[in-house]
Amino acid sequence: MSKTSPLHRVIDAGQWDAERLLGRLIIVVHAAFLDAGFVPATAAAKDPEQGRISKQQGATASTLSLRYAVPQLRQDTGAAALRMFAHGRHVVFYVRGDRRLGTYWVCVDALAAARYLSYGLDDTARALRRDAQAAALWGALADGLCRRVLAAMCRENGVALEPTFMSLPGDAKAAILARIS
Repeated sequence: MSKTSPLHRVIDAGQWDAERLLGRLIIVVHAAFLDAGFVPATAAAKDPEQGRISKQQGATASTLSLRYAVPQLRQDTGAAALRMFAHGRHVVFYVRGDRRLGTYWVCVDALAAARYLSYGLDDTARALRRDAQAAALWGALADGLCRRVLAAMCRENGVALEPTFMSLPGDAKAAILARIS
């Protein structure tokens, strides 16, 4: 398996194997933010733990800053801070911005996702691209949450997103690559 999947860009197989299932889900969300075009943002100096999760949820996931900046925007325009809320078998991931940005969210059935998250790194990355249910999870995260937040932040700050191959939704990229291979 090619090591160019969004997951392979943020974690290696050893870290993946040592991670709890919730931590793996958070890493998948983190990979979706980076794949959408965000970059990790540093937490505010007054609260260096802002945007982090506890080690009980995942060893590697707890090291991630869950604040994301848009490279095209000035640093003082703020960052998207990812938050989560667990409710029964579901985990709601949401980004709340200022009044203009609003709140964007996606609800993930954690029990259904656990099936794919329990695989090894290569198999999980493959499932996120090829398995219909896992690909729907990736689409909801990458396109339904992350790219929507990116577009909203750029729009609210008067920055036009230039269309690029990487800015296309995952299914459009897959269709293009299928035609040229």
